[in-house]
Amino acid sequence: MASRSTADVAPDPAKAAARYLEGCDRGVGSACANLGQLYDRGAGVRKDPVTAAGYYKRACELGSALGCNDLGLDCREGVGTGADDACAARLFEKACDLGGPDGCTNLGYMRSVGRGLAADGALAVRLYQLACDEGSAQGCHNLAYRYELGIDVAKSESLAMPLYERACSLGLAIGCDNMGGLYERGRSIVHDMDSAARLYARACAMGDATGCNNVGHMYRLGRGVPRDEARATLYFKRACAAGQARGCKNLGVSASTGEAR
Repeated sequence: MASRSTADVAPDPAKAAARYLEGCDRGVGSACANLGQLYDRGAGVRKDPVTAAGYYKRACELGSALGCNDLGLDCREGVGTGADDACAARLFEKACDLGGPDGCTNLGYMRSVGRGLAADGALAVRLYQLACDEGSAQGCHNLAYRYELGIDVAKSESLAMPLYERACSLGLAIGCDNMGGLYERGRSIVHDMDSAARLYARACAMGDATGCNNVGHMYRLGRGVPRDEARATLYFKRACAAGQARGCKNLGVSASTGEAR
């Protein structure tokens, strides 16, 4: 699970690129990193991952946590530079040391699966906690997931819930969806179908296809919301269009019963 912060989309990306270039030339690391992201996206400049990686490298050398993290992602995936897990891990560690929560999250992932350095689940948990404390939504989610399933920690849905809630509040759709799942299953967490449906809908509105399928299922069965097959079908269509297989299957069920709209 990669964690990458992005610069705000400028109303005039070409003008933003010129300003970032000026700042980068003057030794401002964050400007180099932001320029690299524009080259990554092809916003205001031609899309060029190699050039992007070059600016990330310069940003990292100038002490930008964002630059180190994004260059680490490029190294891990072999985008714009050669694939090198050990190099990626070093860059994530530098980003984390520079105060970049995304770097801590990504280093936690590398530690959890043993990519580029020795696997260490306990250290991964500490890194996710640090990242979450510093505002990384993905860090909060990864830590919550470990508590929910009992990976490298004692299993505890009661500890997972506030972490999913923080991930959700920080804008990570899957955090909202997983929080809804805890409410719907209601094992060690209170069984609350109203909250589950609301969180699934929130995840869907944030672009999470699984959330769309889940809230569609709630409307189909009348869980936490009035039963409404037409509305369920709309959510299944959104899920299916985004590539969610169960959404497509549920859309097929709607069609076979003649209730699809």
